[in-house]
Amino acid sequence: MAHVALLIQDISACGGVEKVMHGLARDLSASHRVTLVSVREGEPYWGRLEGVEYRTLGLPATGTRQNFRHWVTHLRRLMLEERIEVMVSGYFAFHLAAQLAARGTGGVDGEGRPRPRTRIIAQEHSAYHHDRRAKRIVKQLAYRHLDVLQVLNEVDAECWRRRGLTPTVIPNYLDDQRADEARSGCEHQVDVVMVGRLAPIKRLDLAIRAFADSGYRRGRLVVVGDGPERERLLALCNELGLRVFQGANDSTVPAGTQVLFTGALRDVSHELRRARLLLLTSERECLPMNVIEAKREGLPCLSRPVRSGPLALIEHGRDGMLSAEADGSEDAAIIAEFAHELARLEFDDELLLRLSNGAWQSFDRYSAHAVLPQYQRLISRLAPPTPGDAATTEQARQDSSADTRPDTHSRRVQRQPLEEKAHG
Repeated sequence: MAHVALLIQDISACGGVEKVMHGLARDLSASHRVTLVSVREGEPYWGRLEGVEYRTLGLPATGTRQNFRHWVTHLRRLMLEERIEVMVSGYFAFHLAAQLAARGTGGVDGEGRPRPRTRIIAQEHSAYHHDRRAKRIVKQLAYRHLDVLQVLNEVDAECWRRRGLTPTVIPNYLDDQRADEARSGCEHQVDVVMVGRLAPIKRLDLAIRAFADSGYRRGRLVVVGDGPERERLLALCNELGLRVFQGANDSTVPAGTQVLFTGALRDVSHELRRARLLLLTSERECLPMNVIEAKREGLPCLSRPVRSGPLALIEHGRDGMLSAEADGSEDAAIIAEFAHELARLEFDDELLLRLSNGAWQSFDRYSAHAVLPQYQRLISRLAPPTPGDAATTEQARQDSSADTRPDTHSRRVQRQPLEEKAHG
């Protein structure tokens, strides 16, 4: 049983990295001692997990030189006091701080007992192509000294390999609590849904404009999430003449509402189950959790063909749709393409059902059953289990009988032409 620490920026945040680390802490705690470490103070947004320890450094999370020195000092103290063997970091600046802090670990303590050297897994949640060139160079130099560089998809892995690094590919994942079977029909699912932070990078304004231009009337656009763009998006809806309501998606929603803002929800599965289509208009993504959550519910996604995430997750025409957007397209062209696809998919239940079944089937590769054993093997390599440890012996037995199918993450996903019916 290793002591594994998961390092995040803000435990009270509802972001994707925090959600990934929360799920990883929950699952690893069954076979390891797990501590969830937050740089900022706060209460866990995703709730406190039984069997997981919580530590906050109580430091500012902005990347100033002074703050960075404090991160290194506090992390090293934590590593030494808690005898942390493996630390998984979720953000670039914290990768560097943890890497420097770990240099002061190992050796023996004041009583002559050997101390473990903390090994660092840098979990790269930023897509390679979306970093500026200067930042890529800094990362390339810093990542050469990591114990493990973990990337989320094969597209990014290949980019780092070309720069002489050897990343480990382990994708984001979700628990296996999905519907027992694929959807049998799509005629009762009428809403289009978006899930995520209301931030500029997500470009929800494109989705709202496309929804208005498409003339979609079968259902409403449901926006799940909160963030700094909320007021601007509400103003945009009013400018476009769309009837807006803010609140829960229940019987209190006024008739005729076209756009519904639900706010942030801890559990989005209910909204995904009753939706017809997930929209993703982000400028950049690495491996978006909302698409994986949609797959678990058999909900296809219409996305921009963003490098890394959407291209790795969506096989066009099989389990979702990628818009025909050229590099450097103007906003007007992107909006027109999305509006066209929304209008086409509004009443094509046969195509939506086929995409739904494909999405539901493709979730397997992002399930805990498929992904968690990869983490277990990696941790066992970095911190070999003590002989006779009951928990690790049992885990090793489970790992040896885990899914041995070939790695499906490594295949490149390309846009494939749809059947003639799909273009109808």
